[in-house]
Amino acid sequence: MMQTGAIAWVDTAEDSKSRKVLAPPGLQVPGVRMFGYHSTAHAIAALERHYHEDCFEFTFLIQGNVRFRVAEHVYRLSGGDLFFTLPDEVHDTASAPMSLHQMYWFQLDASDPAQFLYMAPDAAGALIRRLRALPARVVKMDPDEATPLLGAVFSYFSAEDPVCRTQGAQLLGFFLYRVLECSESVGFRLTPDIGRATSYIMEHLYAELPLELLAQQAMLSVSRFKQKFKAQLGISPRNFINSQKVELARQLLLEGRSVTDVAMELGFSSSNYFSSVFRRYTAMSPTQYLAANSKDGT
Repeated sequence: MMQTGAIAWVDTAEDSKSRKVLAPPGLQVPGVRMFGYHSTAHAIAALERHYHEDCFEFTFLIQGNVRFRVAEHVYRLSGGDLFFTLPDEVHDTASAPMSLHQMYWFQLDASDPAQFLYMAPDAAGALIRRLRALPARVVKMDPDEATPLLGAVFSYFSAEDPVCRTQGAQLLGFFLYRVLECSESVGFRLTPDIGRATSYIMEHLYAELPLELLAQQAMLSVSRFKQKFKAQLGISPRNFINSQKVELARQLLLEGRSVTDVAMELGFSSSNYFSSVFRRYTAMSPTQYLAANSKDGT
């Protein structure tokens, strides 16, 4: 199926410090187009409009904050979120760089139920139909369950032993059924203590926001606050604060404020430190961001 203005994206095998991708010919599991792991402490370039021919794509965010766009709707993900796209469905990151994150992602070829995770065709066909009918684009999962499970799948798929690949396929099938179960559960909610702290952050982005103050808002010790915050939002309090400050900074810069003024307004100790944080979350400096947006006519 031709998708106007979108790239038919095919991932190839890769093994670097931050990115590991299993793909044919090394990966030989029926129905699995690729399986990858990505961990980065800095933002990377935005994903262009693309699609995967005949393939579902599932992205499980272990930690961090990223966004995806499908049909002009933007989905904002945090740790513990699973995002999926249907076969041939065009998606991108809404022109936004992918901020620091850790994730697993994989693509499943849905074109032939007879070649799907070593499953019987009838069972595979039923699973594929249920995946197509998932009620929500984003499914909240338990990172303590999903992360080691996907890690085990990756390890099994990395092995050359056919028995290991079969074990990996069975685990991946189990994971998909867990996705279906989680999609039917009650939506995730922040606990009141972390909700108070999060609201305080959003209402005081112009302040410095020390963690001691936020822990007081939550009525928790600093160590417990940091632990509980990350467990619920999938990102540390400081990373969450900085990501929100950078989002606000982008607006202020486009309104004509100087880099120095924005840095001071948002409580950064210096414009150099602000620029360093801005680059970490957007993959460009404030000056480069302004230049890129002026070229776009915005």
